Amino acid sequence: MKQSISFLILVTFLFISCGQKQKEVAKAKMPAKTPLKSIKTTEEITKDQEDYKAELVVDGIDVPWGMTWLPDGSMLVTDRSGELYHVKDGQKTSVKNVPEVFARNQGGLLDVMIHPNYETNGWIYITYSIVDKKEKGSHTALIRAKLVDNALTSIEKLYQGSPNVKTAHHFGSRIAFDKDGYVYFTIGDRGKRDVNPQDITKDGGKVYRLHDDGRIPTDNPFVGQKDAKEAIFSYGHRNPQGMAVNPRTGQIWVHEHGPRGGDEINPVKKAVNYGWPVITYGINYSGTTITDEKARDGMEQPLYYWVPSIAPSGMAFVTSDKYPDLKGHLLVGSLKFQYLELLTLTQDEKVAKREKLLEGIGRVRSVRQGPDGYIYVGVDSEGVFRMVSSTAKKKPVKKVEKTETAETTETTEKVETTTKKATTEKSTFTQLASVDKKEVEVSLKKGKAVYNNVCAQCHLPSGKGVPSAFPPLAGSDWLKDKTVESIRSIKYGLKGEILVNGKKYNGVMLPLGLTDKQIADVMNYTSNSWGNTTENFYTAKEINAVKKK
Repeated sequence: MKQSISFLILVTFLFISCGQKQKEVAKAKMPAKTPLKSIKTTEEITKDQEDYKAELVVDGIDVPWGMTWLPDGSMLVTDRSGELYHVKDGQKTSVKNVPEVFARNQGGLLDVMIHPNYETNGWIYITYSIVDKKEKGSHTALIRAKLVDNALTSIEKLYQGSPNVKTAHHFGSRIAFDKDGYVYFTIGDRGKRDVNPQDITKDGGKVYRLHDDGRIPTDNPFVGQKDAKEAIFSYGHRNPQGMAVNPRTGQIWVHEHGPRGGDEINPVKKAVNYGWPVITYGINYSGTTITDEKARDGMEQPLYYWVPSIAPSGMAFVTSDKYPDLKGHLLVGSLKFQYLELLTLTQDEKVAKREKLLEGIGRVRSVRQGPDGYIYVGVDSEGVFRMVSSTAKKKPVKKVEKTETAETTETTEKVETTTKKATTEKSTFTQLASVDKKEVEVSLKKGKAVYNNVCAQCHLPSGKGVPSAFPPLAGSDWLKDKTVESIRSIKYGLKGEILVNGKKYNGVMLPLGLTDKQIADVMNYTSNSWGNTTENFYTAKEINAVKKK
């Protein structure tokens, strides 16, 4: 997506500074390459997805960020809220003695992976956003621990990012072991794109490599360099939320959760600078330019990039004979479009075509192949599913309209203009008093999880919003008196000027990409939180009935 409009002078200065810093710290220069071209857009992606279906393994996990398997076939699954679950025969049990996590917005308990020699050493590796009471802010940490009597023991901190950052997003963070036993993990740029990714003296926007006990390999690229973070293996990354080992080459691959456009796949190379934010195929969520540069000498081009963004999370190469048509190819989860994407690879590791699998399953957070050969998919607000062959045709799934997204909401569908002149619509909803108390409790719990995962970044966990930027939901006349318009804004987006509690707000809210059930739950939660009250109980059927104007 070529952009030619100049950005602000201040930001230009910062980018120039980034480029100068990169020239100072890089030990290896990569030759300039011709920018790649996105071979297919989401609109053109193959839609013949009748061969596979999702089979529920375990439910009740709000954000199943990571998963791994123990030798007995049971699973460990992280919930970003801070829970680590031991899952066996579809039943989950909370593991005790999990470290306190910074469970806010994109932060929390993140990835989990057992050591390749787990049966002999018993080590489990976990990344999470760490609470550091000595210094304000947070960062990503890597620990290892052992599981004894359903509790973590022998906990060792192997790495902690620094300096702390006060933002609550772009933590990374995936874990992988290569064939030589090194452990790799990622840390996102922590929302400090003009500071961290191009500076090897700061953590963030990097891929790291360690010995399995946390020691820094002597052949890491920046060992011995003054003030450098010697665990760094590559840099110039944005927010790698997918990592996997290519079974044909043994190379670590990551994908970058990009800005608006510009999600990337990058095979990781030692000492290489992947360019963020000096070069990118994306733009800001607001539509403004990040940089005019798509390529620069000394900065690596992506193997592949998506336009529009799919908001990728989770990644796995298929090596199982259970999927003969998929074997040797790559799977990536899409938070934004709510499907599992298959990228067919050529023998020279290029992307030949794309297909949708499990379309409409929900916001795919994690993807891994289990030791039983099945593909497992973690879905936000749902749980973990197993992908199996489908013997019957799937029911048609409602088409999701194409658009771009802000990562903090990772959304779908097209933005619709709504102004303060919009008239209040009347509609009859189920009365709260007529609904079973247990059903209400379940909906409120799920709605809270959706809100914290999708909405809190802008409207804050307290629902107070941000003055002059994001309207409040606590004590909001818009939520109370314009119920249908509130639902419509979540489903289809909002653009233009609106009036909330007598104050004007003018901006863009992208559609949230939620299912009708999720919208019903979040409406129930917000309408009954922070002092808000309502007589309504919203259901998926009623949400489905709310259409675009």
